[in-house]
Amino acid sequence: MVTATYIFNEEKVIAAGKTVEEMMAPIQKMLLENGAEEIAPGVFCKDGFYAMDVIDLPLIYIRKHLKYLDALDIWTMDIDGEVEDCKEGMINYYKKRGYALE
Repeated sequence: MVTATYIFNEEKVIAAGKTVEEMMAPIQKMLLENGAEEIAPGVFCKDGFYAMDVIDLPLIYIRKHLKYLDALDIWTMDIDGEVEDCKEGMINYYKKRGYALE
């Protein structure tokens, strides 16, 4: 089971002229449409072959909307109890492999 948590800094979201709900909506929509379950606000889980979708799908969106990087306070991944703060790790992973984040 893979669980991903996306928690926004409300002050930064408001400064960007949005609400937390507006910022969460595209992430929530893509994850729910692809079989993830929202077990708490901003916390999504998925099991099976495509379990990493809970990290990978939002990353695709975030790469195109960099304001999310600043607005996210918590972006963690939990794989069977092993928790990792993946915001910087995922950014660096994709940069090293030639994916533009800007």
